[in-house]
Amino acid sequence: LCQPLSPMVFNGLYCLSRPEVHTLSCGAAKPSDFEEHVRGLARYDEMQELVPPIEKRLRDELEHVHGANWMSSWTEGLPEYIDTPGEVNITEILRLWTYAKGLDLVDWGRMRYNLLGQGDHWFPGEHVGSIQDWNALETAISGSPFADKIPGILKEAHEMLYDKPVERLSQS
Repeated sequence: LCQPLSPMVFNGLYCLSRPEVHTLSCGAAKPSDFEEHVRGLARYDEMQELVPPIEKRLRDELEHVHGANWMSSWTEGLPEYIDTPGEVNITEILRLWTYAKGLDLVDWGRMRYNLLGQGDHWFPGEHVGSIQDWNALETAISGSPFADKIPGILKEAHEMLYDKPVERLSQS
């Protein structure tokens, strides 16, 4: 879906194509990890032609997998994590599930999901495993047009993405 770019190059150019973004912070486990980011900068002058059609293909695929209704309104009526029983970050979990399932980004979703509860202000809130009272959760999400589906999606997300808690690279 990202052709003629790699997903990493697309991500960098997508971010830099936004007027509010002027800097990218790139994490790297080894120096060679930066090579893909440098390849992206070599295409910087082409980003206005390259990014929109790729973005459209990605959005179309998400809509194909999840439906237009989900993609246009899944965030509606969701509480902030601090207003959720167990401080579960429902919005972030649903976002990770949407991309993991819709774009086969399971490894990425797993890494991010397992930061919940470990990521401090960079990745706030808890994962589904901390839900003690599903009835209270259902009350918290009652304003969502998908309130009847979200508990099942949260359970599916946890089964798909939970591995073990992960520390941020800066702390490991």
